[in-house]
Amino acid sequence: MNNGADPFAGLDEVRWSRMRHAYGSAVDVPDLLRGLVHPDPAERETALDGMYAAVHHQGDVYPCTVAVIPFLLRIAERSELPGRPEVVRLLADIGSAEDPEGLSGPYRKANQAVAAAYPLWERLLEDADPRVREAAAEVLPACVDRGQAALACLTGRLTQEGDTAVRTTIVRTVGTLARRAEHPDSALRDRLVGIVAVDPDPRLRLVALAELASLPGAADVAPVAEVGDALEMVAAVYRSGTPVAPPAGFETDTLTGAVRRLREQQDEGRRAPQAAELVSSLSLSFSDRVDDRVRLLAALLRSPDWECRLDALWPAGRLIEGWRGDYGELVKLIAGQVHDGHARTRPRAVSVLRPLGAVAAPAADALAKALTDAPVRSLPHTRADERELPWVIEWPGDLPTVGPALEALSGTGDARALPMLAWVLDREPMPRHIGSLVIGFGPRAAPLVPLLRRRLRDLCSDNPHDHRRDGMAFALAAIGPAAAPALPDLLAGPLTPGVLRALVALAPEAPECLPVLCEAAAGQDRQLAVPAAKALWQVSGDADIALSVAGRCLDNDSEYAWQDGTELLAALGPAAKPHLARLRRLARRKDPYRWLPLSAARALWRATGDPAPVLPALEQAWTVNVHTRRQVASLWAEIGPAAADARRLLSAELGRARRHNVSEDVYSSAGLGEDEELLRLCRTALAAVDGTAAARHPDGKSTRDDFDRRARSAGDKNEHRSQGDEGE
Repeated sequence: MNNGADPFAGLDEVRWSRMRHAYGSAVDVPDLLRGLVHPDPAERETALDGMYAAVHHQGDVYPCTVAVIPFLLRIAERSELPGRPEVVRLLADIGSAEDPEGLSGPYRKANQAVAAAYPLWERLLEDADPRVREAAAEVLPACVDRGQAALACLTGRLTQEGDTAVRTTIVRTVGTLARRAEHPDSALRDRLVGIVAVDPDPRLRLVALAELASLPGAADVAPVAEVGDALEMVAAVYRSGTPVAPPAGFETDTLTGAVRRLREQQDEGRRAPQAAELVSSLSLSFSDRVDDRVRLLAALLRSPDWECRLDALWPAGRLIEGWRGDYGELVKLIAGQVHDGHARTRPRAVSVLRPLGAVAAPAADALAKALTDAPVRSLPHTRADERELPWVIEWPGDLPTVGPALEALSGTGDARALPMLAWVLDREPMPRHIGSLVIGFGPRAAPLVPLLRRRLRDLCSDNPHDHRRDGMAFALAAIGPAAAPALPDLLAGPLTPGVLRALVALAPEAPECLPVLCEAAAGQDRQLAVPAAKALWQVSGDADIALSVAGRCLDNDSEYAWQDGTELLAALGPAAKPHLARLRRLARRKDPYRWLPLSAARALWRATGDPAPVLPALEQAWTVNVHTRRQVASLWAEIGPAAADARRLLSAELGRARRHNVSEDVYSSAGLGEDEELLRLCRTALAAVDGTAAARHPDGKSTRDDFDRRARSAGDKNEHRSQGDEGE
């Protein structure tokens, strides 16, 4: 190594003032670089935080990011300097080691600069500091053109390496490089199989098992270890324990410091904190073998060891949210951690149950009892993760929120949540988002109507950032006609989308509502005009106003307006015939997400009853954008046997192990519920296309009968308008 060179030679000659980072001028970069090797670890942590916050902000690469690489490489070479492991990991991040494919611009330059230092990374794999060796292994995936050489180097080093953490990182990096190789490497697979079979370290065996499962072609070969074998390895890890992050002994007011302290707190009191990542990787290694994963996690959740149960909770939640299966028993075991769990497992179990909705129904008893037994119904957020499960969480300088346990119970639809929601509704200040929890109960929430009416009157209506009043309106809309006494309270305030939906749901034909609907339909706010026009059509059967509003939307230059217009026309059925020509053009429109063609196709089908021009648009939407599948399946169910070609797609969807809308990059709390709804819709659609069930409109009426009735009520006055379009 070149230990004599000054790592900062020429640093002050770089024109940093002409460069910028995330927070402005890059003139502070020299101080940050020097701080990375400061003798005081607090100074080093502050400097590292500055590098990640500004120079490499959220993974961004600026010209100044590329300019720091030569100085970081010099630091990595100097064995006597402190902070080298963190610097090497920073270089791995800057070089996009996690995903180096398809880079361009400064990202490509940064990757090339890091990859060009490949000989250094090979040398650092033999460094005296095991943390530097570990970090060096993490950089190697950035060296795209040296993949085979890196694999050979790592596998050779594995036999000589004595540090467990370094060996574990080497095996993970080997798996990463092997997944990128053009052809499966049978010798490498055999090497990993050998580790699983005979290595004395259970941690390394589990890591090798997970990497084996992710190799190309792994699904086509017999599994190396079954659930029972994996459980024995896991048990050995908990018996032997793993390293615990010791307190650093200093504090910094940085995000990096906060993450470090969180890790220290999570490790405190634990014997095997690193087992959590092993359990998570092990569960994922079984991939689509859902039954095996349930067996694995259920066994861990039955363990008398609270650490074992704690570490199984997050993987259990990830499994339920990402894969389809029968989770009744697993949910009951998670619920057991709510009722009788350790102080650390209880809040985590609640967090896992919170987004599961109706799937969490087997946990309702445990949630209801825990909430009923809660000694304090409201707690500040700093205490919300303790053993007590508050109904409300208080936040400084902001509105309170509903506690996660009450959210989870409400999501199951259990009626025992209603009195608790009433208490929350009556609280001052009223928590945000409480209305969304009431919505899920629909008409069953009718006893809350007097309280909802009072809150409508109490809440301020002139704060554009306070949506609680609209939340009350949406809740009343979900309750339906039983909430009709709230009409005066709704009309007393400003007309908003929530208030309009409530008027339409409660009594759109009421004399006091009709002028409001007419005024909204004539206005320029599409969020109000479109639903108001639809409501007037449903009340009177006169399509003139709805056609006028739809026409205004289609004349707009916004695709969002076009979609609003087509959705309105879909509600009109045969009365939408004056716009058939436009609907046909929009159904054929090239749209990368297919929402607009899908909406136009729905309107075409309901207007004409002819599936021929509609079916291609539906299949394209289904194939291109998975998020359209619920709407497409619903339309196939309406169309019935004429959509028989959809049977293949519907059957394939029902046979998938993974939920249709799961993505590694995007999380949605509604994803699980939407997928469960898709499964129901697919079954309904299959029955309809097979001719074993009548197609139904979403409102429960027979689709064609409903549209024909409304078309007749609209009268013949609309018919002549469509004559010019019929032949297109």
